[in-house]
Amino acid sequence: MTRVTRLLGRSTPWPLLLASMLLASSAFATQPSGLVAQLSCRPEAAPGRVLCELKFQSPAGARLVWADALVTRTPDFVRPLRSRISPERFGAAGSGERKLSLAFVASRNGVGQVTVRARAVICRGQAATESCRPETREIEAEIRVGS
Repeated sequence: MTRVTRLLGRSTPWPLLLASMLLASSAFATQPSGLVAQLSCRPEAAPGRVLCELKFQSPAGARLVWADALVTRTPDFVRPLRSRISPERFGAAGSGERKLSLAFVASRNGVGQVTVRARAVICRGQAATESCRPETREIEAEIRVGS
């Protein structure tokens, strides 16, 4: 008895199971990615709180079901108020676009780049045939404080 047969049981047609797993993974690979994530930061006149907005948009025919963001890099004059934005879950009937707010604290005037890892789960299909997969984008925006 082979090891696979022992794990799956004698009545399980494991070659069929293996083939279906390979076909499912290749179906995911052929689906186009398409999550669009845009980060923009409001210029501030003086040091203090700086607000940025992260927009997620799912591709046509897909559903955005979950999203969050992780701040991965900031200039030396800026600190994130929270390094990780709380994940947000979306309902089945929600639109394909969502916005998350990110807040930073600037200790002095300056201009620099902030980098964020935008993460989302995108689902395609209907009910029993729906397939979901995670997508990640590294995006940057300019933070400008002072003149």
